[in-house]
Amino acid sequence: TWRAEEDKYNRAWEDRWIRDEGYGKFISEAISGLLEKYNLTPKDFAKVAYPCLYIRAHADIGKRLGFEPGQIQDHLFTSMGHTGTAYPLMMLVAALEDAKPGDKILVASYGNGSDALFLEVTKEIEKARDRRGVKKHLESKKDLGSYEKYVTFREILDIDTGGRGEEIAGTQLSTLWRDRKTVLALCGSKCRRCGTPQYPFQQVCGNPKCGAVDEMDSYRFSDRRGTLFTYTGDILAFSPSPPAIYGMVNFEGGGRWMFDLNDCELDALQVGMPVEMSFRRKYHDMARGIHGYYWKATPVRA
Repeated sequence: TWRAEEDKYNRAWEDRWIRDEGYGKFISEAISGLLEKYNLTPKDFAKVAYPCLYIRAHADIGKRLGFEPGQIQDHLFTSMGHTGTAYPLMMLVAALEDAKPGDKILVASYGNGSDALFLEVTKEIEKARDRRGVKKHLESKKDLGSYEKYVTFREILDIDTGGRGEEIAGTQLSTLWRDRKTVLALCGSKCRRCGTPQYPFQQVCGNPKCGAVDEMDSYRFSDRRGTLFTYTGDILAFSPSPPAIYGMVNFEGGGRWMFDLNDCELDALQVGMPVEMSFRRKYHDMARGIHGYYWKATPVRA
């Protein structure tokens, strides 16, 4: 697979070549080399995880290496598609969701060759049982509804953004670096004197009954849930999926801020509904080739 500088899409040779000389050859060599290096056999592993876009070839690779069908981790391709660099790591997470202490897991990647690793699960896995992981994310996924919306999001289909969508303020990299904890980690502050959380970080406490100066600790909001205090659907502002929906969120434990709302329909929202933070692409600064990211609010998944 390759793409020239002037190309908009990837180019690829015939599938048979990619399947046999790519996935089949490189992944097999990486896994075989790891087994030989550490004097291991396929029977030593509870699961083996590796990516492959060809479902039958995926099973054949494991079979040729001596793994039983039950040892081969589900490829997930039919339920989540090809996720690129993250693909083998997402398969590893899916394998860990069913793993128990003492299990050995082998994971291999594909791309510019193949790397293989083996890991042994410890008792620390029990601390991660209540996380959403891959399975629960897939169970709660939301379909886009139309192919047109997909190609719009991928910037394949040109659309009229209107007068309000033509200009995007230039990304100030020095400012972004200086405020990286505020923007990328959603860190605010918490007053040591009165305990009031506030966002963004403040030097002077915003609690009118306190007003402490320089008595703040860093306080992270990204892993805290909240409730929707108020919201609106804006049909004047540009959005690739109109209307643009945003609202004010009250965080558990204190703190309030306005966020874009994602993964929801305007008619399904209501004041007081629980929401959580999700790290998303905020904008595309096409003139400078920069994707800007920030946190958005989404309804809490089941």
